[in-house]
Amino acid sequence: MTRTANRLPIILGVAIAAGGLVFGGSLAANAHNQYPGPGHSQSTQVDREASNALAQNSFVPVDGNTESNVGIVEDQIKAYYGSATTTYNIPGVGDSVTATIPSSTSNYAKQMNGIVAGAERYLSSPQARPDRGKKPAIVFDVDDTLLNTYDYEIANAFGYNPTVNGYWVNAGAFPAVPGMVGLYQFAKSHGYTVFFITGRPEAQRAATEANLASTGYGTIDDSKLFLKQPTTPSYLSCAAASCTTIEYKSGTRAHIETQGYDIVADFGDQYSDLTGASHGEQFKLPNPMYYLP
Repeated sequence: MTRTANRLPIILGVAIAAGGLVFGGSLAANAHNQYPGPGHSQSTQVDREASNALAQNSFVPVDGNTESNVGIVEDQIKAYYGSATTTYNIPGVGDSVTATIPSSTSNYAKQMNGIVAGAERYLSSPQARPDRGKKPAIVFDVDDTLLNTYDYEIANAFGYNPTVNGYWVNAGAFPAVPGMVGLYQFAKSHGYTVFFITGRPEAQRAATEANLASTGYGTIDDSKLFLKQPTTPSYLSCAAASCTTIEYKSGTRAHIETQGYDIVADFGDQYSDLTGASHGEQFKLPNPMYYLP
């Protein structure tokens, strides 16, 4: 995964959590625990929550005694994800690295199972039918949407080092997000073409495809996996070096729809995965570890 200088770690999670946007029981994290049924869209709600998150990002506290303590928030996040262990060989980090991964009985896993159940109901409903003459498609982000990076975050104290992160990416050291392999298979079996749009660079394509394959997503079609390119693709108007996540992802979704697809659902752990054009129904997955504007 690639996170630019705009990547804001857990300290922002403190501010957003204080505003009720991230943790279990909050509106944002539970936006799709239950699919509300045909005729009701969560798009306005997700867009509103995205605006609230940006407002929290720009907020400057004036009283440190009223702000959530980072250490306490870290402990809450750890309790939310739970604790299981696995072992990876990570060149550049070490052999037989013991990593902490989410527990299958954690509140995180339970929440994800609820979101997946709601998504399957939506994809089975008349509301998800594509526009006439269009092919139905859905879009997934990768990091913390299909592959969970909690193991890296814990090992690096919720910090981000691009070199060390690259070691984990290249080693394929990320497990599947709970329930998402089943959702991916469900979508394919119901006739949806699945696309992937990630902020990872093109140089990490092989590692990304290998990690997805090893965790149950199967062989990924190169033409359906979009990574950030070193030069600007013809379908994007923003410069490669300065293209924001929203510009990159919404522009790529619009490009997909020019190929005869109708994107009926978009899945991501960041609001920037979901906002902008051509998103269909928006499914916000929980991620209290970091924030990407």
